[in-house]
Amino acid sequence: MQEIERGDSGVRSTASVQSSLVMYPIWKYGTEEQKQKFLPKLASGEFMGSFGLTEPDHGSNPSGMVTRFKDAGDHVILNGAKLWISNSPFCDVAVVWAKDENDRIHGLLVERGMEGFTTPETHNKWSLRASATGELIFQDVKVPKSNILPGRSGLGAPLSCLDSAVLGLHGGAR
Repeated sequence: MQEIERGDSGVRSTASVQSSLVMYPIWKYGTEEQKQKFLPKLASGEFMGSFGLTEPDHGSNPSGMVTRFKDAGDHVILNGAKLWISNSPFCDVAVVWAKDENDRIHGLLVERGMEGFTTPETHNKWSLRASATGELIFQDVKVPKSNILPGRSGLGAPLSCLDSAVLGLHGGAR
């Protein structure tokens, strides 16, 4: 990451999010089917991903999260928003952290093309302009239950992903 950082911090940000914040939780907490579906395409660059934790009114504080989903049979209904999300304008899949009806945090894999899922870009940033940044907006998005990361729930899950991203983030702080 340090060599990529020498060229452009925005490019380093894109690569770091892809590997540390998108691929890692799928590898660590995903099912074999989720791993087979997403990891090869993410590793090759055919798919790009984003990590949805930061919210408009709560920053990266997962305990204040208002993005929620509720059970609806073979799928869940997701509502809420994430802000300042790297790679969001062009992501094929977003690892999204949301609370269930019992206030438990879970990871969901939200795919581009799911009805009600939009990813507007943030324009006129003052820095990291080569790093595409935007929002993840969920309006009654039907997410199949097969897209929920089953390996872990609770506050520790998204925080462990941030821990895994420390090396990539340090490259940008040099």
